[in-house]
Amino acid sequence: MRELLSINLFFIFLIFLNCTSSRQLNDKILKADSLILSTLNLKNLPGISVTVLKDGINIYSKGFGYADIEKKSKIIPSETRFRIGSVSKTIASSALMKLVEEKKVNLDSSIYKYVPDYPKKRWEFTSRQIAGHLSGIRGYRDNEMMIDKNFANVSDALEIFKLDTLMHEPNSKYLYSTHAWTLLSLVIENASGKKFLNYMQTNVFDLIDMKNTHAEDINLNDIQKVTYYKLDSNNNFVIEPYVNNSWKWAGGGFISTTEDVAKFFLAHTDYDYLTKESMVQLMTPQKNISGESTNYGIGWRTEHDYDNNILLGHTGGSIGGTTYAFMAPHSNSIIVMTTNLSNGSFGELPKDLFQLFDF
Repeated sequence: MRELLSINLFFIFLIFLNCTSSRQLNDKILKADSLILSTLNLKNLPGISVTVLKDGINIYSKGFGYADIEKKSKIIPSETRFRIGSVSKTIASSALMKLVEEKKVNLDSSIYKYVPDYPKKRWEFTSRQIAGHLSGIRGYRDNEMMIDKNFANVSDALEIFKLDTLMHEPNSKYLYSTHAWTLLSLVIENASGKKFLNYMQTNVFDLIDMKNTHAEDINLNDIQKVTYYKLDSNNNFVIEPYVNNSWKWAGGGFISTTEDVAKFFLAHTDYDYLTKESMVQLMTPQKNISGESTNYGIGWRTEHDYDNNILLGHTGGSIGGTTYAFMAPHSNSIIVMTTNLSNGSFGELPKDLFQLFDF
């Protein structure tokens, strides 16, 4: 009888713990709603999508505001695509590492091994340096973000910068360059023997089941995208002019949902998709020739939360889009958020959410 009583008490205790956990999670969800709504209003955002994974489980995924203000269309985190900007680099970096694992790319070989017809520069440089913004290839110039020309392939897209001299000797300085990633996409294409976007589809999107992630090309119709906004001088929302991002697929040309991006990050929390060695190379910050850390590995940036715990991921800025996507290894949590506004700000919301869901 005593044994039966002990067993019953144990199960009552488990039920109590489960109910307590459910109440705590519900309280955190309500707090998250409040934080996000406050950010939406204070930062004057048209819409925002937020997805949070904890221990591999989707515990929070909601949309606030509008995908299109005039139509009052809602945001559905599993379906509504945003421009994710430079988070595209993080995604493209895994395609690169697949080729490294297949021994088709050596990150420390000269770029000319893979793109022999690239115009010769004063110095040679490598794929690792390109991926870590240490190659010396320049960043944006003038109004390049507003390019509306359609490029048929990544090779043609090199015309924007390929004749420019390097800004400095490779490895001597960190200089953020989206153009460098266009060259890297040609490395992927030539080393794999497949068109860059085809390789991305079969070796990244399909393998991770990212059904709602695409290159935003001119033939991409009948999908649920947001309307892209900016703020005018009176802080009113106006629709951004048309741009064509075919010149920078790898560096900033993908559109996706917060749930797809979170799914991508989840695939990088174990060693099923990529090996441990690949993951270490992706996420370990590189150093310049002076030994100073860049806080940037291969398409992955390092930041810190309020308690100085490491966060790994990337941000993205696009015409009509702002993205935040990071994971916290110490708490096994992933937070992805997007808004359909140029130069949008999330303020302290990402760190607030990491703190809220650190349990």
